[in-house]
Amino acid sequence: MKVNYELTREDLAAFVAHHQEASPAVRRQRFGALLIAFGALMILPVAILITRDGPLLETARAIWPLLLGPTLFAIFAPAYVRWRTRKITDRMLSEGQNKDFYGECELAADDLGLTETRPSGSTTRNWGSVERVVTTASHLFLYTSGIEAFVVPRRAFSTESQFQEFRDRIEELSGLASGSTPG
Repeated sequence: MKVNYELTREDLAAFVAHHQEASPAVRRQRFGALLIAFGALMILPVAILITRDGPLLETARAIWPLLLGPTLFAIFAPAYVRWRTRKITDRMLSEGQNKDFYGECELAADDLGLTETRPSGSTTRNWGSVERVVTTASHLFLYTSGIEAFVVPRRAFSTESQFQEFRDRIEELSGLASGSTPG
């Protein structure tokens, strides 16, 4: 079973974006960084509220601009981090000449494993190295490690049933189901 398609920078950006959202390590790191920043922004308002001489509500009203900053940060910072990550990913994927990195790609699946062929060469992985099969609205990601995957765009298939058939065959040969693993 083979599929041929044009691998684009947008395909790889979609993989990175998916991985950034799905990876437990990335999510923990992002949450921790945002929590620390929020805590740092709250130090001054909390210190003022703790050391107040007047009523709590009156003091809170008096320092509302100091409370607004951390509140706005909590609302907007996660979306900003995701946007910024997409921008950085796009710049990294544009670095260098990337000769033969993007372009025509063939992914072949047989009883031994997967072979991806591009103008720059071939990569072969046996079925034991396939860790996860992840389906998104636009791609199929065949993870071969925690951070690496074969990227197959849905547009490589003429019909949804061809896509489903390919994915089902990959799941059968790898012994995995797309819904059975995180990702």
